[in-house]
Amino acid sequence: MPKPAKPFIAKAAVAAGLVHLRDGCVVLYRRTHSQRWQTRYKLDDGRWRRKSTKHTNADYAAQVACDAYDRARFLRDENLPVDTKRFEAVAVLAVNDMLAQQNAGGGKSVYASYITAIRVYLVPFFGKHNINTIGYAKLCEFDAWRRAKMGKQPTKSTVTTHNSALNRVFDEAVKRGWLAESQRPQAPNTGVQGKARDTFTKQEYQQLTSYMVRWSATGHTEKTRQMRQLLRDYVLILATTGIRHGTEAMNLRWRDIEWATREGERYLHITVTGKRGKRRLIAYHQTENYLQRIQERDAAIADMSFDELLRRRYDKPVFRLASGETTASLNGTFRHLMRDSGIDRDRTAGQGRTLYSLRHYYASRVLSEGRFDVYTLATQMGTSVKMIEQHYGHLTALQRADVIAGKRHANTDKRKET
Repeated sequence: MPKPAKPFIAKAAVAAGLVHLRDGCVVLYRRTHSQRWQTRYKLDDGRWRRKSTKHTNADYAAQVACDAYDRARFLRDENLPVDTKRFEAVAVLAVNDMLAQQNAGGGKSVYASYITAIRVYLVPFFGKHNINTIGYAKLCEFDAWRRAKMGKQPTKSTVTTHNSALNRVFDEAVKRGWLAESQRPQAPNTGVQGKARDTFTKQEYQQLTSYMVRWSATGHTEKTRQMRQLLRDYVLILATTGIRHGTEAMNLRWRDIEWATREGERYLHITVTGKRGKRRLIAYHQTENYLQRIQERDAAIADMSFDELLRRRYDKPVFRLASGETTASLNGTFRHLMRDSGIDRDRTAGQGRTLYSLRHYYASRVLSEGRFDVYTLATQMGTSVKMIEQHYGHLTALQRADVIAGKRHANTDKRKET
């Protein structure tokens, strides 16, 4: 900072530790046991604002204080926020607001993804920056930082999620007067187009289900056989419900399954809880057979009828071994299944199918066979219509030609109008 043209603070005021400037709108003062000058200044809204000048010299401190006052008056005149907060502090408020909505039974399912994006990516990069200083250049820096952190270029859907999470934080800042709407930067989307989700063809799935019958009855040890038996039914249930592999499926308990009756027909109604909260879905009818097999292998519940088991709302995990143990090793057993069945043989390392592919098979089968509309599918799978269209848009009209065109009528007179 250049030295002021001439000292203008009276020695008596310096000695007293209290200096009034700009007709009393700017005040310099020193705290007890500190030689650094602090300042407070008042604008036309009547509020006093405080900051440290970081100077022990009264003349330098006065210049800092007056500059801050003039800058604040300019912001007021331009209808821009005078006060601001660090990004991290605003992000905490935005996250707490989304969590409160979820705990109250509201909010959107995508909030879980926003919260993860804020905590893992946005706060580590933007956290210490004042929220009103984040502009387009800083967003471009973030894009490069994120790419390095991920080790790859993120997909457009990932960047869209991050941008939406960022806007949740900006919304909070605007609402609280720490950011003007005109200061909100527009985040670019430089992500790459996502690839079609890895799934099974109908023929491959039939080959897999046939192979599992013999494969699940073999194994070098009793534990191996139990793992294979459980995996067989786990695979079939994922493929006939659309439940997410992992937390959503492994949290499923018998109490979460019930019969629902509509127009005299019974349907399996399943409630699942995962990263996007709770949702209720209807399973394919054959899912009952797979659940009954799991029940029959569990000595604690094998003597009940299936209906009685559901009526009792038995509070134990569905996916347990015959020994009663739960397992976290189904991924490894599935890799062995893929290897032994040969279905993954033509796939390069890192591109093989996973248990999550069964969820994609469920979605692809529904769409290709025209079982129900995309809105119902999104509800069943606990996702958005946009995500369904983005990841399964490769299902072309030709693949659904038989559904779209309908049945061919024999002996149709082509000249006859219908």
